[in-house]
Amino acid sequence: MREAVICFFLFLGLVGCRPDSGSHDERPFFFEQNFKTDVAWVVVEWNGKPYTYGSGFLINKERGIFFTNKHVSKMFDGLGSGSQKVFFNGKIYNAVTVKTAPLSDAALVSITDRFQFSDFPEPSPVATEPVKVGDRVIVEGFHPHPHAVRKADEAAGYKFPTLNIFRGYYGLTARDLEKETEIVFERLEATISAVDKKAEISDQGSGVVQGLRNLINLHIEIKTDKDHRFSFGGLSGTVVRNKKGETIGIFTAGPEVEFDPDTKQDLPDGGFVANRVFKTGLLTPMRSVDDLVRFIK
Repeated sequence: MREAVICFFLFLGLVGCRPDSGSHDERPFFFEQNFKTDVAWVVVEWNGKPYTYGSGFLINKERGIFFTNKHVSKMFDGLGSGSQKVFFNGKIYNAVTVKTAPLSDAALVSITDRFQFSDFPEPSPVATEPVKVGDRVIVEGFHPHPHAVRKADEAAGYKFPTLNIFRGYYGLTARDLEKETEIVFERLEATISAVDKKAEISDQGSGVVQGLRNLINLHIEIKTDKDHRFSFGGLSGTVVRNKKGETIGIFTAGPEVEFDPDTKQDLPDGGFVANRVFKTGLLTPMRSVDDLVRFIK
């Protein structure tokens, strides 16, 4: 009888500790990733599906804090608890924005779930020497790629790891393979083409404050070796490193329209025709987010 009572209370304890299935996300908290990186895919969900997304990178492993762009994280608080996710090395965490830069396009995102920081890789050190035109850099980040782009990259010798997130985790399928999109982890080599470059970054508000941002923010411009084939949108917030592995900036934007000058042909009416390319990116320099770096120390 005593054993039966003990078992009964153990059963009650187990039942009482189970999450409420009516108010919790019952999807798995993991996905398949066979490599390790300090880069994460940062997602804001709407009705359980990706609404907006970008990349981020680990800056403090003990506290589970990542850098990303402010325009990636700005929807975090608006869609409520549980809508913000960080996909990081095979696991999926809930997250919140903990701090944003007042003028730069940068933000800090923190994991809110329990995690084992000893499983996390060491963050890359922040570069202390200024960059210069001609420096070689590397962009690494997660980005949704259509099937046709993945096949074209493979044909050109670029084999980027593909993660089964859209289909496997979100259940987003396409009967027509040409309409299918999936997350890849891409690695792009590039050269710094300009420093202290002014540029208007969208999704940063309007009015006097936005005018001030455009006036004082100076970006690093890079040219990738390969044509990205379509917009860099979705790669925002990821890390850009020098050849020493040091972080020099946060990938922020690319031009809306860019043409290959080698294919340009002038027309009699003063116009021209040329192949469109996607090779230019703008970075938020790490020196412009010193206040965020100090915040996490």
